[in-house]
Amino acid sequence: MTSTSRTTTSSRATARATACSAAVLLSAVASGSVQATDYPTSHFLTGNWGGLRDTWQQQGFDFRLNYTTEPMWNVQGGERRGGTYLHNIGADFRVDLEQVMGVPATRFLLKLSKRDGDSLSADYIAPSAGGNLFPVQQIFGGQTFKVANVQLNTRLLDDRLDLAYGRIIANDDFLRSDLYCQFLNNAICGSPKAVFFQDPFAFSAYPSAQWGARARFDTGDERWSVQLGVYDADINLQRGNPTGKAHNKFGDSWALGDNGVLLAGEVHYHLNPGADTLLPGTYKLGGHWMNGDYRDLAATDLSTTVDGNAMLWLLADQMLYRPQAGDERGLWGFAAWVRSLEDRANLLDDQLSLGLVYRGPFASRPRDSLGLAFTRGWVTDAANIARRADGLAPQHAESVYELNYSFALGRGIALQPDVQYIQDPAATGTIQDAWAVGAQVTVDF
Repeated sequence: MTSTSRTTTSSRATARATACSAAVLLSAVASGSVQATDYPTSHFLTGNWGGLRDTWQQQGFDFRLNYTTEPMWNVQGGERRGGTYLHNIGADFRVDLEQVMGVPATRFLLKLSKRDGDSLSADYIAPSAGGNLFPVQQIFGGQTFKVANVQLNTRLLDDRLDLAYGRIIANDDFLRSDLYCQFLNNAICGSPKAVFFQDPFAFSAYPSAQWGARARFDTGDERWSVQLGVYDADINLQRGNPTGKAHNKFGDSWALGDNGVLLAGEVHYHLNPGADTLLPGTYKLGGHWMNGDYRDLAATDLSTTVDGNAMLWLLADQMLYRPQAGDERGLWGFAAWVRSLEDRANLLDDQLSLGLVYRGPFASRPRDSLGLAFTRGWVTDAANIARRADGLAPQHAESVYELNYSFALGRGIALQPDVQYIQDPAATGTIQDAWAVGAQVTVDF
């Protein structure tokens, strides 16, 4: 599954960025150069709708609409030459329930998604294998209309305790970074893909959601965060049957499932929080555990299952350089390692990702960004037991190298040319290395 959500690693980072933007805006207002609004035409194609959006926000309502497309072509290697087009139309509705209904410190969130189009990985790079392991377009998956988040958030203890509950998305909170979606490959955006190969699908990512609750607590010195989540692990209502029909295509089947629960947890350490003269960073240790039934990859019978599944991960985001103290511009590095604890349920034994993101590489273009990333995943020995028994070539490892540059064009439009090199597509050693080129275009209305 995939994600277009670009939520921040830490709510404090968002608050600092918002405060910085507000300061710039207030300065401009004081000089009479612009009118204060949270919906400037620099960030939204349709602007403030003549002041209507600010009026709605003051009354507790917010509406966002986004269009994202990722046309890409396989220009060399793989199994076929050619390209595909696909898009995601996302709508977000947010309501401040304290303003509207008097419910203290609580907000409501509804997300809808409409996806169409085809996968370059499945149609051109490795069609004989159903696609390479790490799809080159992160918005492929759930190509239909889908109801995603239908959730409530309550913040307590001076905003140090954040509670999310309802139809929520595990990947909105766990195993993520706001650096990952600089990239188009689904191995990185929205999070390392190793956690999504269990069958039936249990760890949700946009646009799929599941019943659940998540609590995050931040310490007063802003150095530590702890978050825990519990989720219904039967997202598609398959009752632990890998060959069973999925019953939640549109995200509107809200019955509780029958394949156990998923528990997730993370501990975060925030380096130099709020310091203007030091370089900030966030380091995370986390994992998840499931007690349901999942396909046994070592068995040739697709209905054979194993009981339970678990994975661990380590994540690191670190600012490496910034031109001047307190600047939001600068070079960031990230690393992510995911480890399987049940190789018969997880296709990948390990996945390692490394990357660099330079935000605002030019002073004259502070909203542009440059990205370079590498990821590699190693297939479990258990999966190859069944492949050999079926007369298939064993799988070993697949790697992806990605380079891109995002141009902020104004009026909520961004253009991001992208090139990817896929080494050993599908990890079988039988498909030629591939080069994929394309772009992501996003429009915030």
